[in-house]
Amino acid sequence: MNTKDLLIRARMHIQRKNSFFAYLSLYLKFKEDKTLPDWAGAGVDEQGNFYYKEEFISKLTSEEVEGVVTHEILHIVLLHLLRRKSREQKLWNLACDVVVNQILKENNFKLPYGCISSNYENEVDIGGIKIKNCNKKTAEQIYDELYKEVKKQQGKGKKKQGKEKEDNKGRFDVHFEEGTNPNKKNKGKKLTPSEKKELEKLWNGRTQEALTFSKMKGDIPKGMERLIGELHKEKINWKALLNQYIINQIPYNYSYRRPHKKSIAIGEYMPDMLKEKIDIVIGIDVSGSIGKKELTDFLSEIIGIARAFQEKINMRLITHECEVLNDYEIRNGNIEKIKNLEIKGGGGTAHTPIFDYIKTKIPDCKCSIFLTDGYSDINEIDFNKYSFNKLFVLSESGIDNQLKDKRCMTINLKGL
Repeated sequence: MNTKDLLIRARMHIQRKNSFFAYLSLYLKFKEDKTLPDWAGAGVDEQGNFYYKEEFISKLTSEEVEGVVTHEILHIVLLHLLRRKSREQKLWNLACDVVVNQILKENNFKLPYGCISSNYENEVDIGGIKIKNCNKKTAEQIYDELYKEVKKQQGKGKKKQGKEKEDNKGRFDVHFEEGTNPNKKNKGKKLTPSEKKELEKLWNGRTQEALTFSKMKGDIPKGMERLIGELHKEKINWKALLNQYIINQIPYNYSYRRPHKKSIAIGEYMPDMLKEKIDIVIGIDVSGSIGKKELTDFLSEIIGIARAFQEKINMRLITHECEVLNDYEIRNGNIEKIKNLEIKGGGGTAHTPIFDYIKTKIPDCKCSIFLTDGYSDINEIDFNKYSFNKLFVLSESGIDNQLKDKRCMTINLKGL
C-alpha cells in the first residue's frame, strides 16, 4: 500500500469513527511535498490542501495516520491559519497545536510519538513553560501565557533561539498561512480582507453543517462545541445565527446508494449526504408598533431565507396582530410572491393566538420563526403546550429583555 492509499484508508476509518470529522475530511486534498522542512512531515493550508512527506506517513501506524489527518482538519475548521494576526508565528503555532492535540486526546485519537500532549491533569509543558487547564483554553489564551513567559525569560537572559528542529520540538506539521505556501504561484501575496472573510465564511459554514450532522448522530467530539462557540462569540452576527438555526432543523443522513459529488475528485467512493426538505412557519408581527422600516427589514430577511434555502425549505408566512390575519404558503423560494404580499395591520400585539393557530392548523410544524419588536404577551405564553422549535427575531428598536423562557432562542437585528 503506497502513502496516498494510507491516507485514503485513514479517511475511510475516520468515516466509521466520527461523523463530525468524517464530514470535514471530504474537503482535504492530499498532495505529496518533498520540500517540507526537515523537522516536518506534513502541512496544511487555508484551502484544505494537505501536504505530506512519503517517508513520514509510511512510518506511522494506521491509528497515527488517522490522528495526523484529523489534526490538520482541526487547524482548518478552527481557522488557526487565519486568526494569527500580528502574533509571533512560532508561539502561535505551538498554542494551536496544544488546542488541537488536546481535542484529539479527549476523543481517543493517537498521534505520532513525542507530540505535544497534556498530562492527566490537562497540563502541558512546552520548553519548561507549563500551561494549566489547556482543555478549557483557546489558542489565544494559551498564546498569551506562552508569550508572557517567553518575554520574561528573555528579559532574564534565559531564553535563546535554538536550531529550527529544537524550536519546533513536539510538532510535526507546518501551518501554511496566507502567502507562505511555497507550492502556490502567488507565494508572498497576502489575502485581501474580502478573500479572508470569504474563507472564514466557507469553513464556518462547513463546520456548522458538520456539527449539525454530528448532533443528529449523537457523536459530537468532546470539546468542539465549546471551542466553536468561543471562536464565533465575537465574530458571528445575527444573520449567521439565523442561518445556523435553520440549518440545524434540516435532517441529514448518509447514503451509499449513490456517491458523494466529491468522490471523483478524491478518487474514492464516498457516501452521499441526503438533505430532506422541511416546512418552516414564519410569524410576522404587523401591529401598530411595527413601522415601515421594521416591516421592510422583516421582509428582507424572509427573502434572504428563501434565497439561501430555496431547495431545502417551504415557508408558511402568517401575519398577525392580536389575531391571525393572513396565512400565505411560499414554495421553492418564490421571492416574487413574497415581494407581492399584501400586508395590513396596525392594531395591538399578541403571540398566543398565532401559537394556537399553528398548533391547530399546522400540527406537523417543527420549526417556527417570529419576527417582532417584542412588545407582546411573550412571557405569558405556556411554551410547554407547543412542541415546535421557536426562534424570536427582534427588530432593532425592539426589547430583548422581554423573553425570559430559556426554551426559546432570541436574535436581535442590532447584531451581537
